[in-house]
Amino acid sequence: MTDLILSGIVRLLITVVALPVAGTLIGSAQSSPRSSETPESKEVVFSGHNLKLAGTLLLPRRQSGGEKAIGVVIVGETGPTTRNGLQVGGVEHGIYRELAESLAAQGIASLRYDRRCRGASDCRKIDSFDDYIDDLRGAVSFFAAQPGIDSKRIILIGHGEGAFLAASLISQVDDAAAGLVVTAMSGRTLGKQLRDKFQARMAEEGRSPEEIRAVTAKVERVTRPLFYNQISAVKEKFDPRDPYDAELMALLDEAPRTVSLMVNDPLQVLASGRVPVLILQGEKDLEITTKDASFLEDTLARIYHPDHTLLTLPNMDHLLRANPGKPTFASYLDASYRVDPEFLRQTGKWIRDRFGMVRR
Repeated sequence: MTDLILSGIVRLLITVVALPVAGTLIGSAQSSPRSSETPESKEVVFSGHNLKLAGTLLLPRRQSGGEKAIGVVIVGETGPTTRNGLQVGGVEHGIYRELAESLAAQGIASLRYDRRCRGASDCRKIDSFDDYIDDLRGAVSFFAAQPGIDSKRIILIGHGEGAFLAASLISQVDDAAAGLVVTAMSGRTLGKQLRDKFQARMAEEGRSPEEIRAVTAKVERVTRPLFYNQISAVKEKFDPRDPYDAELMALLDEAPRTVSLMVNDPLQVLASGRVPVLILQGEKDLEITTKDASFLEDTLARIYHPDHTLLTLPNMDHLLRANPGKPTFASYLDASYRVDPEFLRQTGKWIRDRFGMVRR
């Protein structure tokens, strides 16, 4: 029931895929010879929990003096995402690719990967949320073994549910990473977060108070049994053409994930790790608010966490984009916005200030 507080996850044995080129690297059109100026992009395959996951290594220009690079594993938001970013209503937002490219320009290597059943990764339904955690552990272990990466200086950057996932790994495995960056991480359990998001979206759409109350009540009828892992007790009828019903159906379809997010408090999960933490929160995020970020920071302060920082960014929305206008859910369908440059700057600066470079 409470997967995330269980200890003793079976450790993954990271195996190298038999490929016609060296190691775990796959030659592709995106790969290019490393030069003194251009980052090198490599398509890779590695072992997650009982399946193969696909990703992209982006390696910065070779450091002088034989220095090893800091490494970052980017853990994306849930939903229709790939290693490169989010897709909303057919609109692609390559936010993770932009983040990786920005880090490479600052001398920081990265691995971003397709979560299971996304992109080029294998698909197998999870038995528990710990399967996702073991997938991430596989990504970190693979990355740490790469030449030129300092295995003692690997940072996890998690976005949305990816932040909760990254914090969960660190809470379970002491030496999983050297640091953690969380952005748009909820300070509430899934049921509360979902209710508030639905209400905000429906208000933006101009729905009547009666409609909003009806949908809110339906969310309660679905999420309450899930909290107690009583999936069979949900007797609702759904219309898959309705976007709100579709989200509720997705919760039931992936019940092991949903139950864990219902019962595991993200504040406790974050507080269980002792690595340096950077909390980045957009002030124009309509799904996760600055109150969530304050909840996270307050929790760390109460336990006297030795190294944590909270930064709020005035123009950043939930998709990590700079949005100078009024934030709306409808803006998710606008592909013209780019990742907030202040988010990119602050992330790179915090990593460089905390971890620097280590010589071979």
